[in-house]
Amino acid sequence: MNTGVQRIRPKHPQGGFSMIELVVSVGILVVITLVVLVNYAAFGGSVLIGSLAYDVGLSIRQAQVFGLSVREFGFGSGQFDVGYGVHFDMDSPQDYFIYADLDKNYIYNADDGAQEVFNIGRGFSIKRVCVTTVSSTELCSDTDNINVLDITFVRPDPDAYIRVDGDAGTVYQSARVVVGSPQGAEREVTVESTGQISVVPGS
Repeated sequence: MNTGVQRIRPKHPQGGFSMIELVVSVGILVVITLVVLVNYAAFGGSVLIGSLAYDVGLSIRQAQVFGLSVREFGFGSGQFDVGYGVHFDMDSPQDYFIYADLDKNYIYNADDGAQEVFNIGRGFSIKRVCVTTVSSTELCSDTDNINVLDITFVRPDPDAYIRVDGDAGTVYQSARVVVGSPQGAEREVTVESTGQISVVPGS
């Protein structure tokens, strides 16, 4: 039965994004992506600087093990009483090395043998080295007080002989080696004169 009444169906808009909705959605995605990338870079830099600090600490520990063990310097040389140390020079902050203290003066000389060289890349570097005197005064390379740090270990004691700038006579209580990342993060390795080596967060 036809009553002559027509039903008017409401017009539904076609599916899809309008231009404004599309721009807003893309903007939100861009902001989220940037936040994730920035946080990822910061996290990656923090992990890498921590790894570098531990590498430096392990290098110093390796020199300590070499110094304490019966390690012959050079095959067939018969030299078993050679001390070993780690040399840091702020004129070359991208590398450091383990050396054999052949003349037994607790500092690196040109006649001493560089046993293993460690190169630091990706913009990371040794930011500064510091020592603490027996009167508890700290001297650092970033304040132009020191430039070169040598940490040497000699049998039979595990003690660290800490010397700066080629001065073999002055004794220091402790040393700090601060490594830094391109993002400005820092970690430090502390070496006590008793031979204790630790990695702690930097300032």
